[in-house]
Amino acid sequence: MSKSIDLKPDWKRWFWGYFFGVLLIPLFGIGIIVLWKVHQKKKSYRYTVTDRQITAIGEGVSQTVDLINIKNLDVEQNWVDQKFGIGDIVLNTGSRTITLLGQNNPEAISDSISKAIYAEKKRIESLNKVEEKKIEPPPPGTLDKLDYLTGLWQQGLLSDEDFKKEKKNFEK
Repeated sequence: MSKSIDLKPDWKRWFWGYFFGVLLIPLFGIGIIVLWKVHQKKKSYRYTVTDRQITAIGEGVSQTVDLINIKNLDVEQNWVDQKFGIGDIVLNTGSRTITLLGQNNPEAISDSISKAIYAEKKRIESLNKVEEKKIEPPPPGTLDKLDYLTGLWQQGLLSDEDFKKEKKNFEK
């Protein structure tokens, strides 16, 4: 069963929008419209992090990236973001970039994602090792003998019972 964490940007990411919205309320209610727009924009972003992939939804666009494909993980903060304790987490896959906007305590989230990436890489490596061990080619000439036996059975020169008995010898 996979673990899932839902993230949303912190309100502090849009602090200045909220601030100016409140200041503009006395000016014919323009501030209420600004507050509503900022709030709608904030609500349009959400992120889901599982133990295998990250899905980012922002302004109606959805992007999903598998953890195994993430090449680089950075935290971006300006001085205001540092004071508020928020930051953007930038995931780079080599072909595209996904930014998790306005995350509270971005270093901790970045560390958790890094650990999940490492665990997913180890899981994929162990699956590949198991698959490599399972594949064993049949002994030389086995497939030719099985084809010959099938041909005899299809021509009616071998009964169903004899064909099943002989086929069991090749399935070991």
